Amino acid sequence: MNSLKFKINKKRLLKILVIAIGIMLGLILLLTLASWGYNKVYQDKVYPGVYIDDYHIGSMSREEVESFAEKINDKLTREGFDFNVEDSLGEKHQLKIQNLYGSTDASIELVSLDKGSLSHQAFKIGRDGDWFANLFYPIGFKLFNKQVIKAPVLVKESALEEVVKASLERYSDSPRDANLKITNLSNLEYEIIEERAGKGFNYELLVEEMKDSIAKLKFLEFEVVPQPVNPQVKVADVVSLAPRLGDVLSYGNLNIAYVDPQTKLRKDWYIDREEYVAWLKVVKTKDDKFIFSFDEGKLSSYLQDIADYINRPAQDAKFEMTSGRVIQFQASRSGVEFLTEENITKIQSAFEERNYNSEQVTKSITAEIKIIEPKVKLADVNDLGITDIIGVGISTFRDSHTNRIKNIANAVKRLNGVLIEPDEEFSTNKYAGPYTLENGFLPEAIIKGDEIKDEVGGGMCQIGTTMFRMAMNSGMEITQRRNHSLVVSYYADPINGNPGTDATLYEPFLDLKFVNDTGNYLLLQTDIDYDRQELKFTLWGKPDGRTGSYTHPKVLQWIPVGEEQEIETEDLEPGERKCQNAFPGAVALFTYTRITPTGEVITKDYESHYRALPKICLVGVDPEDNAEECDENDEECEELPVDDDLTTTSTNM
Repeated sequence: MNSLKFKINKKRLLKILVIAIGIMLGLILLLTLASWGYNKVYQDKVYPGVYIDDYHIGSMSREEVESFAEKINDKLTREGFDFNVEDSLGEKHQLKIQNLYGSTDASIELVSLDKGSLSHQAFKIGRDGDWFANLFYPIGFKLFNKQVIKAPVLVKESALEEVVKASLERYSDSPRDANLKITNLSNLEYEIIEERAGKGFNYELLVEEMKDSIAKLKFLEFEVVPQPVNPQVKVADVVSLAPRLGDVLSYGNLNIAYVDPQTKLRKDWYIDREEYVAWLKVVKTKDDKFIFSFDEGKLSSYLQDIADYINRPAQDAKFEMTSGRVIQFQASRSGVEFLTEENITKIQSAFEERNYNSEQVTKSITAEIKIIEPKVKLADVNDLGITDIIGVGISTFRDSHTNRIKNIANAVKRLNGVLIEPDEEFSTNKYAGPYTLENGFLPEAIIKGDEIKDEVGGGMCQIGTTMFRMAMNSGMEITQRRNHSLVVSYYADPINGNPGTDATLYEPFLDLKFVNDTGNYLLLQTDIDYDRQELKFTLWGKPDGRTGSYTHPKVLQWIPVGEEQEIETEDLEPGERKCQNAFPGAVALFTYTRITPTGEVITKDYESHYRALPKICLVGVDPEDNAEECDENDEECEELPVDDDLTTTSTNM
C-alpha cells in the first residue's frame, strides 16, 4: 500500500515539475519575445530610460537628439552665462558673458554640445554589450535602472578662459611681490618695496565648472568668489638678498648681437646698467632660492624694437597670367623672424648667472632667429605647367564701411600670385594673415564677453567665403570650413540671396582649407572691383578633367531674433548707448558635387546652422545708481522664476 502511494506521489511530483518547467520556459519565451519586440519598436530610437541628468531623451531618434542639442546651443547663444561675482573688497556684482567670441561676421561659440557625439553616445546605450545584455537590459532602463549620461561638450578652451578672465579680471587684485628699487646707481642706494597679498580667481577651475554644468544641461548662475593669493617674495627675502646687489651689477652691460643671414652684416644692441636696473626683479627659483632677474614684461617691451628691425617676411616667387601668358615675375627672398620668447629666456639666463659670483659670465648673446624659406623660388616658376582657369569664386562686399574694405583689399593683395604646391593643403589664414596691425589690418567692432570692442582684422570672412566658392567651383577637396554663427548679408548667395555658402576665418580657430590633389602647381589670382564692390578669386592650373559645382542654398528654417536687450554698464558714460544689430537665425542646406578625373561623383551636403541674436545695447549708467541696495519689499526686485523651456528667446547680452 505504501509502495503504491509512493508511486502515485512520484507521478504527481513529476507532473508538477513538468508543468513548472513548462511555465518557466513559457515565461522565458514570453520575456524573450517581449524584449525582442521592445527592442524592435525602438530599433531606430534611443531606449526609454536614458537621461542627460534630469532630461529624458529616451524614445528620441538620432535626428531628434541632434535637434534637442541644437536647441540647447541656441539657448546658450541667446542667454550666455550669468555670474554672481564677489570682488576683492567683498562687494557683489552681477555679470553676463556671451557665448559668442569674435566679430559678428566671424564669431565662434565658446561652448556648445557636440550633437553628433551625443546622438551616437545615447543611441549605443543598450546596444554595445553582448547579445544577452542587448536583448534584456534595455527594457529595464525604463522600469528599474535609468541610464544617466553627460552630454559631450565642445569647448574653445583658450578662448573661453580668455573671455572669462577678461570679464572677471576687473574684480581681482593681483598680489605684489616684495622687490628692490634702485634710487641712486652711483652710490648704490635703494628702497625696498613691501609685498602685498592679493585675491584672484581660479580661471581653469571655473571653466571646468562651466563645462560640467553644460554637460548636465544645468544653466546655473555661477557664484565666483576670489581666493587669497600670497606673494612669492617677501621683504625678508629681499633684505637677505640685497647685499649681493653690488656684485651682480659689477659685471656691467649686456650685449645682443645679430648677423643678417643674407648680407652677413652685424648689428649690436648694448643694454647698459642705467637701463636694465629698472627691470630688476627678485624672483624665487625652483629650488626655493632668491635671485635677481629681469621683469619679463619690461624686457619684452625693450625687445620689440629689435624684433621690428629684424623681422622680415619670406617672399615667394610669383607670377600672374592673362590669356595663358605670364606677365609678372617676382624674385624669391628668405624671411627672418626674431624669436621673442626664446630671446627673453636667453637674456634672463645670462643675467641670472651673475647671482652666483661666477668668474666667467655671459656678457653677449646672439639673437635667436628663425629663417623662413620662400615656398617657391624663382627657378621654380619657369616650368610649372599652369595653362588654364580651373575655377572662379565671387562675392560682394556692397555697403561695407572704410576699414572693412581696407582690410579686404589688404588680404587680396597678400593672396594675389600665391603658388600652391602639389599635394599641399592650402590654408587661407596662412597666406592672408596674420591679421595684425603690423601687416596693415585695421580694427573693427566685435563681441567679446559682455563687451563690444574693437579687434584687428574684421572682414576676413569675405575672403574665406570667396575662397570657399572658388575651391568648390574648381572641384577641390575641402578639408576645413565653418559657416558663420550669424546670418550676415555680405555672404548671401548671389543668385537667390539665401545664406549657406559662406566660410568664416578667425585665427587660430577657424580656417578655409582645401587640398591641391591635381599633381601640379596651382596659381591663385585675386581681384577686387571697387566699382562693382565685388571680389573675384581665380584658380589657375593644368586641367585634369575634374569639375565642381554647388547648388544654391535652401533655407530650411528661419529663427526669429527675439526682443531687444539692454545691458547696463559702468564702462560707458551715463546715457551713452552702444548697440549690436539683431541677426535672425536660420538653418540652410546646399550640396557640393565634384567629379574627379576618373569620373567618380562625390557629393557632400553642407547644413549650416545660424544662431538668432537679438539687438543688444550697452547703456551707460551712473555707478552710484547701481550701488543702491534692493528693497526686499520692492516688487520690481523680486527674483524672476527660472525658465526651463529650452526654446525660450531673449536674455541680456
